[in-house]
Parts: sequence; structure tokens; C-alpha cells
Amino acid sequence: MNDKCLLCKELETKKSIIYEDDTVAVIMGPAPAAPGHVIVVPKKHYPIIEQIPDEEFGKIFNIVNKVSTAIFESVEATGTNIIVQNGVAAGQLIPHSFIHVIPRKDDDNIDFQWQPKQIAPEQFSKVEANLKKAAESIEIGKKKEKKKEPVKAKKEPEKMKATKQENYMIKQLERIP
Repeated sequence: MNDKCLLCKELETKKSIIYEDDTVAVIMGPAPAAPGHVIVVPKKHYPIIEQIPDEEFGKIFNIVNKVSTAIFESVEATGTNIIVQNGVAAGQLIPHSFIHVIPRKDDDNIDFQWQPKQIAPEQFSKVEANLKKAAESIEIGKKKEKKKEPVKAKKEPEKMKATKQENYMIKQLERIP
């Protein structure tokens, strides 16, 4: 817990908590976009999602899935938006990671649409290549294996004695044109 964090303080007061366990709490959204809007919050203070351990992150998204199902049933939603604002540039106002689960209904007038950006093909290719390279380090559920060292010969092979004919052929192959 962080004494200065608004979400950490909210978790301590236990106000508006609709579900909690040892690592996660689900709180009614303080500024809801729709009736039934909740936020799923790790109880430990993690300013951005990259700091959440993988195992805990998986549990958080399992809770998000269950909460989304509960929202469908309890507020008769026809859809949900699951949103993460990760970092200031993404609209994160509180430095504590959390996930919005927003109930949606047809014609609810909540607009999450944006105009697609036009990207030059060469820029797209460059970004794609950079992301593919970065994605090479992604490993989930695999044990990291040590790279095997190539087998080294215990001793240098002995030079074979060549006959006059073989020696002549080798010299011809090695000559510089």
C-alpha cells in the first residue's frame, strides 16, 4: 500500500468494494461511464501493469473475466469494454494499475471510436520489424533453457599425408586466379 495513492486509500476504507480476495479487489467505478462500471484493482501498489508479476496479472484478468460475466447478468448488458489506461499518455490519472470493466448496451452513446492513422508502408514495415524483434523475448509458461555450447573437438585432427597426385590437386584448388 502507498499512503499517497488514492486507490490504496480507497482499498483501506473498503468503500464500494463488491469483491475482494487476497490479491485483487473490484470497486464500483468512482466516475462511471455507465451504470455497473467497475474497476479491478491489484491490492499491491503497482503504478503500471508491467510491474505486476505474471502470475498475479493472470489472476487479475481471470477476475476481470468473471466480473464481465456478472455484469452481463446483473445489469443486462449486451457487451463490455475492458480498458487499461497504462501510463500518463494513455490517460492514466492515478499511479496505480487498474482495469475498467464498462457495461455496454445498444445505443448507450458511449463512444470509444477513433480515426485510424494513415501510416506510410515503409514506416509500418519498420515498426512491424521492431515489434517482431522485441517479441522474440516473450516467453510464457516455458522454462528458459540454457543455450547448448557447440561440441568442441578434444584434439586437433592430424594432418593427413597426401600423395604427390593429391598434393598437386590441392595446390591447384588453393591457387589464386
